[in-house]
Amino acid sequence: MPLKEKSKILGLTYALFITVFSSCVNETVMTEAQKRENDSLRKVKQREYSDSMKRANPLLIMPPDSEYTGEYIDKYPTGIVKFKGMFRFGQRHGDWFSFYPNGMKWSELTFDNGLKQGKNVAYYQDGKIRYEGYYKNDIQDSVWIYYDSIGRVADSFTLNNGKVVPKN
Repeated sequence: MPLKEKSKILGLTYALFITVFSSCVNETVMTEAQKRENDSLRKVKQREYSDSMKRANPLLIMPPDSEYTGEYIDKYPTGIVKFKGMFRFGQRHGDWFSFYPNGMKWSELTFDNGLKQGKNVAYYQDGKIRYEGYYKNDIQDSVWIYYDSIGRVADSFTLNNGKVVPKN
C-alpha cells in the first residue's frame, strides 16, 4: 500500500476517532446565571406543588422548600394567624401553635427534627383545654387527659410507646 493511501486512511481513522470520542463526552458547562435560573425554576415548581397540596388540604403544613430553615406563618384569608412555628432543614422544629379563625389558640405542640416531642395541648374555641398529653419520638406516651366543654375530665389513660396501659 502506497504511503499516500496509508496517510489518508490514518487521517480518516484519526478524524473518525476524534468525532466518536468527542460525541461521547457530553459535558455541559452551566454559567452561574443558568444555575440561578434552574434553582429558581425548581423553587417555583416546589411552591406550585405546595400551593396545590394546601388547596386540597387547608390544614397541611409544608415548608417553602425541602431545605428551608426559618419561621413559618400561615394565615387565614382574614389575616389571622392559622399556624406559627419554625422549620429546620425542611422539618418542623421547636414550638408550633395553631389558631382558630377567631384567633383563639387551637393547639400547641413541640417538634424535634420533624418528630412530635413533649407536651401537646389542644383547646376548645373558648380557650378551655380539650386534651393534653405527651409525645415521645412522634408516638403518644405518658398520661393523656380529655376534658368536656365545661372543663371536667371526660377520660384519661396512660400510654407507653403508643399502647394503652391497662388500669389496675
